[in-house]
Amino acid sequence: MMIPPPEPIRLRPGQQVSVAFGRPWKDAVISLMEPGCGYTPWQYDDDRQEGDVLISVLDTQPHVFGCIEIIGPKTDDSPFSIDQKWILRRLPIVPDWLSLPDVHKPLGFEQAQNLLSILDSERQTYSQGFGIEPPTTAEAARVILDSGGRCTHCDKQINLNRPDARGRIHTHLAEANSFVGDHYSDWPAALCTPCYGKMSAGGFINYLDFRFAGNPQCPRCRARRTAEYIRSYYIEDLPADPSPWKFYNEEHRGPDDFGRWLCHRCHFVFSDVVQ
Repeated sequence: MMIPPPEPIRLRPGQQVSVAFGRPWKDAVISLMEPGCGYTPWQYDDDRQEGDVLISVLDTQPHVFGCIEIIGPKTDDSPFSIDQKWILRRLPIVPDWLSLPDVHKPLGFEQAQNLLSILDSERQTYSQGFGIEPPTTAEAARVILDSGGRCTHCDKQINLNRPDARGRIHTHLAEANSFVGDHYSDWPAALCTPCYGKMSAGGFINYLDFRFAGNPQCPRCRARRTAEYIRSYYIEDLPADPSPWKFYNEEHRGPDDFGRWLCHRCHFVFSDVVQ
């Protein structure tokens, strides 16, 4: 079932739009994922009224938009609450032409409405292309947010709801043009501390080399580039962007249904029995 897109945000007279700056950026992206982590990276003006809009900007290079929030009523513990919130999953770049005011000055009405119109589509966009642009802190923030706090390597959830969260999640960034069509030379990864330590201790500077090193060697060409077959009974369960170390297509399997591994180098399909 398709989720209907959110209604466009149309400003009313008197409704103000302000910017909150998140510094340092890693604390900011973690607090987007886990508001209870205890980090306070946001710099903003407390003088917000119910119905005002707050747009967060992360202090990455280049700067990126993090989320859009509609201010709710005041509470006993806070000068305002959050009525609605949309995390911008792609962390779109703040354009060069946009001059953002400091936290104590709202955007002009026309500028604010134009910016919200641009960001409207980002509220329902989830796909993110990695390995195309050069690695930046903005790219690192996207990798962390895209992971959902789950380690790319061991698939275990990383507990980010704690004061030392920033030291519990690590990033590996792929170089520019490492992903072209269906060909990958590297892959970005969000890693837990044990997996990050294993990758470093093994001397790996390429995540795919590290990932494929744990899979069986191809018995025909001897390459360490074998992908594991993952069975899925429902098409909805398939990932939007399959990773290179897994494959899902039945037509690549052998007639005996033992084709558990597919070699990316020579396209040989083999089972655990063949060594």
